[in-house]
Amino acid sequence: MIERISGYDPRNGALIFRVYTEEIPDTERRLRNRLSHLTASDLLGAAMLRDFGIRHVRIHRIGLGKPQLLHENLHMNLTHCTGLAAAAAGTVPLGIDAEVPRTVKEKLLPRLCTQEETVLIQCAEDKNLMFSRLWTLKESYAKFTGEGIGLDFSKLGFTPGNSPVFHHPASGEVQFYQIILNNHHVVSLCVPRGDYEIVTAVTEKNRKEDDYAVD
Repeated sequence: MIERISGYDPRNGALIFRVYTEEIPDTERRLRNRLSHLTASDLLGAAMLRDFGIRHVRIHRIGLGKPQLLHENLHMNLTHCTGLAAAAAGTVPLGIDAEVPRTVKEKLLPRLCTQEETVLIQCAEDKNLMFSRLWTLKESYAKFTGEGIGLDFSKLGFTPGNSPVFHHPASGEVQFYQIILNNHHVVSLCVPRGDYEIVTAVTEKNRKEDDYAVD
């Protein structure tokens, strides 16, 4: 597993949150879905032990609500997509989403994006990548709040960049980080707004191979 984003308290150096990812081999679809879920769960278990010294965790979920750790001080969120699993854990609520750049029919954009985002996608050199950057930011916020598909994504406006901008009344309450791996997988994280010291870490192998960006 690879550390991707770590957030620390600048006052005392205490870890607040961390994101791990793991590549998933390509295999038959049904097996891939199960493997992806298991890999994300394994990442969470490893994060709990490595970062917080907890060997056993239990996850609680009511209906279609947001899965939560049965722990009063810790939070988690998981995601997986074709070829990648990711886990986020920390002492603050989190929302994480990962995607590979994918095609979306232009006629669907008004249901999924704001007018400004639609223009960004249409003008982008890589339209699929731009859509995935926007989509993962929206998903990370939906998973952070626990509202999921209950949110109207066409009302969640973003401008990707060095610091993604959230055009929404809740923008003062949250902040976002986004990484792009090999110009391929996009991973977005939503956390409560705060003064975090952000550190990115990759293995030497990935340092050489990844076109590694953090926004």
